[in-house]
Amino acid sequence: MLSLHAERLADIALETPEPDGPMETDIECIKPHIELRHVSYRYAQGEPSVIHNLSLMIHAGDSVALVGRSGCGKTTLLKLILGLLTPTEGEILIGGISMRQLGPQACRNLVGAVMQEDQLLAGSLAENIACFDPHFCQERVKEAAQIADIHKTITNMPMGYQTLVTDMGAGLSGGQKQRIFLARALYRKPKILVLDEATSNLDLHSEQHVIKALGEMPMTRVIIAHRRETIAFAKRLVCLDKGVVVEDVRLDEARVTE
Repeated sequence: MLSLHAERLADIALETPEPDGPMETDIECIKPHIELRHVSYRYAQGEPSVIHNLSLMIHAGDSVALVGRSGCGKTTLLKLILGLLTPTEGEILIGGISMRQLGPQACRNLVGAVMQEDQLLAGSLAENIACFDPHFCQERVKEAAQIADIHKTITNMPMGYQTLVTDMGAGLSGGQKQRIFLARALYRKPKILVLDEATSNLDLHSEQHVIKALGEMPMTRVIIAHRRETIAFAKRLVCLDKGVVVEDVRLDEARVTE
């Protein structure tokens, strides 16, 4: 048993530390413009590429819906944009600057995300929304919760924002947890928002409220979506198949034409 525990600890303790040099760029001046240049990615040597020679331009303030069949590489692409994975080949730039040059900390300060495997941690709802910042701003927590359409639900709880989260949010519904995850992503006021099926558990009214509020915010949005209601609020549709872009359509221009 001790050997098994030691192996699990070794996975973390012996992992090569991330480069954490000083930031040479003021991230406040970086425009949320994303460019992928001939990006490929495979999870292990000898395995086929999940993303294959993909080039894509996402302009600042754009709203892009990524669609495609299961296993086509949508979530992997989001993780590459977030810096959670490093491209096997090619380069990703934010604001015209390579993510390798920006460094992981600067990239994370620019981006907010809601992923499928997100979890709540032991603490209050306010602490979870504020990412356990020891000096968090209560007004910003409230503002993020209002945009995510969870403020009223929280204030109706007996302890409000001080309600404690137990068992990774076992007492909350799937829709409530998703809205808290979204509030957590918005609390830091990111320039780029990445959502992986982030509204799949919401009812239609809540989803429309959330997406409309996000559409009014000055940020670049990249969304994995399957529901028509979610896709309808995007300005652009990018369809992936086997790790490559097979369709790239401007939905706002199509609506004007109609």
